[in-house]
Parts: sequence; structure tokens; C-alpha cells
Amino acid sequence: MVVAALAGAAALPLLLEGLLHMPSLPVMVMLFARSQKWLPWEAVLVFTASGVVLYNEYRLMVPGLVSGILGILFIGVSRACFTIGYQRAGPHIAVQAKLKASHGFVIMTLVFGLAFSGIAGYYFEPIESIYPTSNSTLALMVINLLSIIGSAFSGTSLLAYSPISFENPTSHFSNIPLRTLESTVAFISSIFILLAAIHTAPATVVSWIQIAAYMISSASLIGADQIHDSVLYATDSSTQKVLKPIITEKRKPSRFFSALALVVFAIISSTTLSYMSTSAINSASESLPSSLDLSYRAESRFDIVVSMYKEEPEFVKKMLDSIKSTTMLSNMEPKVIIYTKDSEADLDELRIATGANVVERLENLGREGGTYLYHIVEKWDTLAEQTMFIQAHAHNMRELIPRINDYLVPESGMLSLGFTGVLCECGSCGDRWGWEDRYNAIPQLFETIYKEPCKATQPVLLAYKGQFVASARRIRGISKKIYGGLMTTITSKESHWSHNETFVSGNEDRPDNPYFGFTMERIWGLLMQCGTDGGVAAKCPSLLSGMGRGGQVADCQCLDR
Repeated sequence: MVVAALAGAAALPLLLEGLLHMPSLPVMVMLFARSQKWLPWEAVLVFTASGVVLYNEYRLMVPGLVSGILGILFIGVSRACFTIGYQRAGPHIAVQAKLKASHGFVIMTLVFGLAFSGIAGYYFEPIESIYPTSNSTLALMVINLLSIIGSAFSGTSLLAYSPISFENPTSHFSNIPLRTLESTVAFISSIFILLAAIHTAPATVVSWIQIAAYMISSASLIGADQIHDSVLYATDSSTQKVLKPIITEKRKPSRFFSALALVVFAIISSTTLSYMSTSAINSASESLPSSLDLSYRAESRFDIVVSMYKEEPEFVKKMLDSIKSTTMLSNMEPKVIIYTKDSEADLDELRIATGANVVERLENLGREGGTYLYHIVEKWDTLAEQTMFIQAHAHNMRELIPRINDYLVPESGMLSLGFTGVLCECGSCGDRWGWEDRYNAIPQLFETIYKEPCKATQPVLLAYKGQFVASARRIRGISKKIYGGLMTTITSKESHWSHNETFVSGNEDRPDNPYFGFTMERIWGLLMQCGTDGGVAAKCPSLLSGMGRGGQVADCQCLDR
């Protein structure tokens, strides 16, 4: 039992990490379905259905996949060790002794799990939080606490139920009975989680294919016999209460009727839930009106601005060649402008080695944000119609090229090439990586751009990775002074107010790597007047998932239309 408890405890932080990196909670719940037999058709069906759920998920992330699947596997190992230990104990042990052992196992799992999670959280996670403890947060904490207590004293859980019956002493690990009541309760709780996720902000996209696959896997776990018995019970009850005065001959429905009823139920339920999800997504708040410089006429069609330090020129050339071979850019000759902050670099050699059109040297200040702002301010009147801002060592290169292929179009006004979907409140903005808007930059920018103060709860979409495409019309839609002020701040020396300990608060802060640079990275969407679009926050898939079935180019960007 100790081994089983340790395996279950190891699953807890892995599942929490999986939930943290898997924005779609319903998908994690759908993956909890599992077969209770060794390798029958049920196991194959469940495995296939889980693959369908993942394949159609639009917010897949590698850490979420790895942590979530490992957590589920550890749960399976824990259940296997527990059941094997129960079998070795023999059928002669009293039921009360078995229940006592079960509760001991659950309590050990919780204790070990809390210890593992606490240690991992202390060393690897930012514990501090800027978010106020609202009533809704307190309510969720109370529900979570009650769920843990209920799991400890009942030996089961609604999310990851443990249908191990002690009533049948002849059951074996390869054929653990799964009672209909337990599976039904778990299925209903999963639907409630789905409904809750649909009505959160941003809403979760769940397709009818995913829901149907989950229902099929759940039905296979219950088993054909139990489903048929349930249909018989339902028809008998309805006949007795409603049709008894009319029907004199009692007829039992066939298995074909039960299968047909199950299929109809799956179609109606999946279609209804998917429609609710789609309606919630479509009702997401639209972006506030954008101010575009429609009078500007660019001389250059497309520029690629690269922020470089000491990266290998061969690697940069390979990256640029991959970018220039994408769908839209392959039909034009984009101009490549490299800004290097390496004081020892030979500019001519670097230009030849990378294939760039222009190479300039800048002082090593302000990270990539300072480079982008310099280009915007200094090239204000010669900005290309569209400009890609990217670092010499681009993030997620494997997923970056498909993102450009799928979404970059001539109308692209602001297209983030990092992960998206992270919202914060304008009045208290922060994220789960420990960043906080200590400079109060977001409320000030919001008021400057939209000419009115933001509400404290106004959702703002954050940008990440410091790589994006923006149009000159959208860049020039706000005052040049805004970019100039930001450039002064991010490229400042130690004596500037932005390096004050009040704002830095013990975080790493140097002129070449200022703490304000993390703020600058996150506000590019707001600067380009694309930080208030709820549709982009809800619809844009992850870099790993890419554009799925029915996706549109407007899902991930603000278009200049």
C-alpha cells in the first residue's frame, strides 16, 4: 500500500502542473476515462477516444501533455499496486479491514501528495500573488478543501473515481467491477466541469467530436450489459408510470434499441454542449475601436527586424530562410534588418553571413523591446507596410513556421507569434509566472490609447515571447511620443526611476536586462490596439495545436479592415 500511495502522491503535483499548462480543463477530465480490464476492446476504444480528444484540442501545450499524461499514468500505477496488494491479502479478510486499508491508502496519498506538491511549489513556483482574495476565490478554496476531506474519508473522488468494490471477493485485477452508479456520478461531474468551463472567461472551445469521443469511452467502461440493463430499467419505469393503461402486452427492448438510444443520446448531448461552447465563444467581447493611420503610404512591403546579440550567424540565416519560405513571404522579397548589440561584431561579415539587407549596431540596453522601439521611433516615416519583429533565437521555431503559414495575411494588423490566451485585469495585472505590472503601465497606456481610464476589471490580453507582426497603419495609429517614452524607460541606465527598488522589488534588473523589459514584452498587444479583443483570447489555438478544423485567420489576430 505504501508504494501505491507514493505513486498516487507523485500523480498529484503532475496533474496540477498538467492543469496549469492545459488551459482546457474539460480535456483533462476527459482523459481520466480508463478501462478496468487488461486489453479487451474496451481498452482499445478508450485509448482511441482519448487520442481523438487530444487530436481535436486547440490549446495543447507540451508541458501540459507531459505532466498530465504522466500524472494519469501514475494514477494507473497506484491503482494497480493497490489492487495487487488487496489480492495478496486474500479474500478471507473482513470487509471492514479492507475499508480501513483503503482509507489508510487514501490518507497516505494525500499526505505524501501535499508534501510533494508543497516542496515542488516552494522551490519552483512563485508563491507571491498580487491578486486579491475575492469571495469567489474563497468559495473555490472552501469547495476544494471539502473535496479533499470527502476524498479522504470516502476513499473516492468525483474527478478521478476509484471503483474498487470489496463486495465481490473473487474479482481480480484484470476484471475489477465498475458499478453503474459510480461511473454515472463521475460522468455527470465531468459534464458539470465542462459547463463551468464554458461559462468562464475566456470560454473554452470544446468540439462535438471531443464530447462524443468522451461519451463513447465512458459508455465502453460501463459495458454493454449494464447499459442495456439501464435502458431496460428506464423503459420499464416509464411503461409502468405512463403507458400502463394503454399497453397491455409487455415487451422488452432489444440490444439494438439500447445501442440506438445510446447513439442518439451521444449525438444530442455532444451537439448541445458544443453549441453552448460555440455560443459562449462568439459572445466574447469585441476589441475596442482601433485608430489606424490610413493616410500612411509605405515604401517597403514587408520588413523583418531581428534583435541580435551573439547568436551564431549561420543559425540566424537558417531561421530567416525558413521564415522567408512561408506561404505569404515566399511570394515577395522581405527586407531583413538586423540590430546587433555585440560591440565586437563585424557588421559587414554579419550582413554577408546572415543574408541581411541592413545591419546596425546598438548599445546593449533594453533587451529586444528596446531594439523594436528603436526601429519604430527612428524609422517612423519609413516603416514597412508590415513588419515582423523577432529575436535572433526565435522561440518555438518548430511551431512558429506553421503559425506564420496559417495566419499571416496582407490584412494582418497585429499577429502575436508567441502563445496567447492569457488575460489579466487592467487594475491588478499579473500572470502565473510571477510577473506583476508594478509600473502601472497597463492602466496608463490604456487611458493614453483609448482616451478614457480602464475599469479595474477590464480584461487585457497579454503578449509573450517578444515576437509578432504589426502593420505600419496600426503602429502609427497612436502617438510616436508613446513609443519614445517607452524606449527611454527600457534603455535607461541605473539612475533612472524605472530601476528603483520600489518597482524592481528584488528581481534581477540590469540596463541590458531591465525588469521593465518583461512588462514591455507583455504590452505589445495593447500598444497595437489588440489587447482588448476577447475573441482572440478565447479562439486562438496554441502554437502546438495550430489552426484546427473550422479555424479562421481572424482567430489569432487583429486585422486591418
